[in-house]
Amino acid sequence: MPELDRYDYTLPKELIAQFPAENRADARLLVVDRRQDRIEHHHVRDLPDILSPGDCLVLNNTRVLPARLVGVRTSTGGRWQGLFLSVAENGLWQLLCKARGRLCSGETIQLLDRDARPDVLLHLGAKLDEGIWVARPETEEDTMQVLERIGRVPLPPYIRGGEMVDADRHAYQTVFAEHPGSVAAPTAGLH
Repeated sequence: MPELDRYDYTLPKELIAQFPAENRADARLLVVDRRQDRIEHHHVRDLPDILSPGDCLVLNNTRVLPARLVGVRTSTGGRWQGLFLSVAENGLWQLLCKARGRLCSGETIQLLDRDARPDVLLHLGAKLDEGIWVARPETEEDTMQVLERIGRVPLPPYIRGGEMVDADRHAYQTVFAEHPGSVAAPTAGLH
């Protein structure tokens, strides 16, 4: 059996939490003890009792950006989705893009705000390796201000079909998030 097939399983939808635990310390925690070949069920609040001196606990302190963008191709009126990855010093954005049909360099995308109203116009430039596009937003506004206004929390599709509600802007941050920079919701480290 190929190695990846070992990770393929059916998870009933009713077992997938659609919102984080209200009290983050109440979140469930699966502990694998390899020395004793044992699996135990705990809560995040149990971590001080589980960890030992010398253990290494890695925390991601980046804040999740509202990096998911929605828009319309001005040439066809077709739907477009993007994921903001970064901005260069010259103001150019790097994005992952998804649309029906083939996107072309020079094409424009009308970005929509969270109420589906037209907002910033985006000019697609070159397509780089791994499907990353370089784009120029038609705005003098700071990139982070644009994202805060029109971006959506990048939820995985198994959480409400990837569609954000306003509460997600706070809920999908870790309690130790400090520095903006993550473009994916911290589903593994959320609690």
